Amino acid sequence: MQILLLLTILCLLSTINASCELVNGQCPSECNQVKGECVAQNCFDFTAKLGDSQTNPFKGSIAYIDGTIDLNITITYTDPKFSDATIKGITKGENTESCLTLKLYKYQNSDHQIRDESSQTINYINDGSSTRGYQFTIPSKDFVKELQLSDNGTSFIFQGYYGFDFNIGSSLQRVLYFDFLAGIDRTSTSNLDTSFGSLSQKVELNCTGECVTSTTSSLKFCSDEACASPTDKADLYLNDQIWLKHTLTKDGTQVYYLTNPEIHFTGDKLFKKANIISSKLNQKGYAMYLIKVEIAWRSVTISAKATISSTAGSRILDESSRLLQENQGSTQGLTSEIECVKDKDSNECIDCDESLDVNNIDEPQEDGCPTGSSGLSLFFGSLILVTLFI
Repeated sequence: MQILLLLTILCLLSTINASCELVNGQCPSECNQVKGECVAQNCFDFTAKLGDSQTNPFKGSIAYIDGTIDLNITITYTDPKFSDATIKGITKGENTESCLTLKLYKYQNSDHQIRDESSQTINYINDGSSTRGYQFTIPSKDFVKELQLSDNGTSFIFQGYYGFDFNIGSSLQRVLYFDFLAGIDRTSTSNLDTSFGSLSQKVELNCTGECVTSTTSSLKFCSDEACASPTDKADLYLNDQIWLKHTLTKDGTQVYYLTNPEIHFTGDKLFKKANIISSKLNQKGYAMYLIKVEIAWRSVTISAKATISSTAGSRILDESSRLLQENQGSTQGLTSEIECVKDKDSNECIDCDESLDVNNIDEPQEDGCPTGSSGLSLFFGSLILVTLFI
C-alpha cells in the first residue's frame, strides 16, 4: 500500500513538472516563476540548499588517489532532507525531481573572466548519510591541459581554477568558485603537497553575463617544414626530429602571431619539456616548431602553449585590440594521443616500466625511458650500466 502511495506521489510530481511551462509569459497556478523560468512548487526545496549571501553550505578538499598522482577534487554539503526521497539532493544528477542542473567549468586564473566547460565527469557522492557532494578526477595525463603549470626550480606547481554553475534551464541560480594547488617533484614525481584554496559563491558570474572563452588552437604533425598536409596522427620514433604546426582556430584570431612557445610531452606522470630546435613565428595565424622526440612512453600527447601577439616577436597584445584581451594572451594546442614512442630499428613500441616514478627534468636513458624507468627491450644493457655506477 505504501509503495502504491509513493508511486502515486511521484507520478503527480512528474505531471506537475511536465506542466510547468510559461504560457503567454505566465506560469500555471501550481507552479512558480524564477528568473523567467517556470518551475514546480518543490523547486524551492532544492534552491534553498544553495545557501544565501551570508551562508555557504559547501566545503572543498583535494587529494591524490592512492598509488597514483591523479587528483580527486571533492565539494561536499550537508543535506537536511537527505532521507526524503522526493526532495533529497540539490541537482538532477542526485534527484531527477530537482529543477537544478550542474555544469563544471575551468578558468584561466582567479579573475574568473575566461572559461571553458571542463570535460571531466562529475560523480555524485551519496553514501546514505546527510553528507553529499560532487567529485571529479583529473588524471595526471590531463594536468597540462586542465591546470596552470609553473616551475619553482624543484617542483612542478599545478594550479586549478574551477566553478560549478547551478542552473534552472538557461537561468544561472548560483556559481560556486573554487581553486586548488598540487605540487609534484620534478625528478621523482613524488607527491609533495596539495592545498585546497578559496571557495566562494555568487549569484552572478564574475564576468557579469557571458564569460569569454579561451582562444582555441590546434597542434598537428608535419612531415617537413613546408607542412603541405598536416595530420592528427603520426608515428613517433625515439631521437627523430618532427615538425609541429600550431594554428589559431578561433574566428577572427588568424590575424595574430604565436610567440614564446613552450612544448611538453605529456602522459601518465609525464610532464617532460621538449627542446625546440627551430621555430617559425613570423606568419599570421600559425607557428611551426621543430622538436626532437627525446622521451619514450605510452599514451603520449604533445602540448604547445604560446603567447598571442599583434606583432611578430611581441609578447603582449596591442592595446587597441578589442578582439582579444590581455588575459587571453595565450593559447594551448594539443595533438591527438599517440599510442607510444617507437624504436626505429625494430619499429616496435618502447616499453618503459611505467609503475616507477618519472624523472621529468634530467636527460632520459639511452632507450628513451626516463631516468629510473628502464625499457624492457634493453633491460640487461641498462642493468649493466646501472651496476657500473653503483
